[in-house]
Amino acid sequence: MVLLVIGACAVGDDEAESFALYHLETAIGPPGAEGDLHCGPPRPVCPGVITQPPPAVVHYELLAGPEVENDGIDRPGVRAAGSIVSIPFTPTGSEAFARLTLEVARYGARDQGWHHVAVVVGDEIVAFPEVDFDKYPNGLRHVPGIRIDAGTAEEARELVERLGGS
Repeated sequence: MVLLVIGACAVGDDEAESFALYHLETAIGPPGAEGDLHCGPPRPVCPGVITQPPPAVVHYELLAGPEVENDGIDRPGVRAAGSIVSIPFTPTGSEAFARLTLEVARYGARDQGWHHVAVVVGDEIVAFPEVDFDKYPNGLRHVPGIRIDAGTAEEARELVERLGGS
């Protein structure tokens, strides 16, 4: 989940969609017909959905607030390279990400199963990478940003645009 950050010009924050990171298993409810967040086509995988790719849009209720929000990312630095989207953190975002992944790793160790970080853009869960508690028992510290596989180069460019990147 580590990336190199290169500065650039970008769309203003007022035109970009919101960004948030949550502890999936504690802050977001199970899939259902209603809720604050959604996931589904064109996303090939959604949390808690058995049939992949999901046959329809699935909704999720928010149970708690995010650990990393808009001020935690450097929007001008958001970039795509092929299908991969790099989202750099601000110093505040990097610290909040370290706290979040520590919590996720500790819950995973307690439950003896990997827990996940939900990456949310607007009201859509766009990714939910797991945190391996054996490999990262203290979470991920001093991480300058995250990388997300958007599926295709076109979807990556769309995600960068939604986040106000370049």
